Amino acid sequence: MESHVQVSLVFDNQLECTSRLLDVSTNELILDQLNNRAAHLKMLPGTVIQVNAKHHAVPFNFSSTITGTLHDGSYLMAMPEKIYHPQKRSFFRVPIENIEKYKFTAAIQFSENLISGYVYDVSFGGICIAVYSNSYVKKGSILTPASMTLKDGSTIQLDLTVCSVKKSPLEGFTRVGCEFLNLTSQEKREIHKFITACERERAKK
Repeated sequence: MESHVQVSLVFDNQLECTSRLLDVSTNELILDQLNNRAAHLKMLPGTVIQVNAKHHAVPFNFSSTITGTLHDGSYLMAMPEKIYHPQKRSFFRVPIENIEKYKFTAAIQFSENLISGYVYDVSFGGICIAVYSNSYVKKGSILTPASMTLKDGSTIQLDLTVCSVKKSPLEGFTRVGCEFLNLTSQEKREIHKFITACERERAKK
């Protein structure tokens, strides 16, 4: 979470006002002083408030507790346990643990180029591939035939269309977002089974 993000604070009596996130530490957030006197008087230690905000056009919200005030009038707030943000896609993505287990290879249609990497996340609508080598793939490319390793070590053959290509220098690879094309009933069952197994693995942590 970054600092200097505009936020909307909502109290239990539905009073709403705006503030700014001034700083973020490991355990606390610092909010700018409120101009609304009624709201300011409510910013006491132990007060629970709802925080709504938007960052890079992505809305998110969380609830947290005021823990104190600083000499400049700003407020200390406990770091929330969970931050909720809706995804912009039709299907929820499930992040993959130990992606090196789940290899992906494909041919780029009408090209002699191949793409290889690992499954980074998966949804009922498609997958994201982590590609470490230089790739000539671009948005709109068709990947066929493609091979994807499943949970039990078996592979599934399918076709995909590339929806996005984003380089991630910090992670050291390129994320290639793909949508499934014309899955058969059997392929859908295999994908659903894979997603369920991945969700169970994450739930155990």
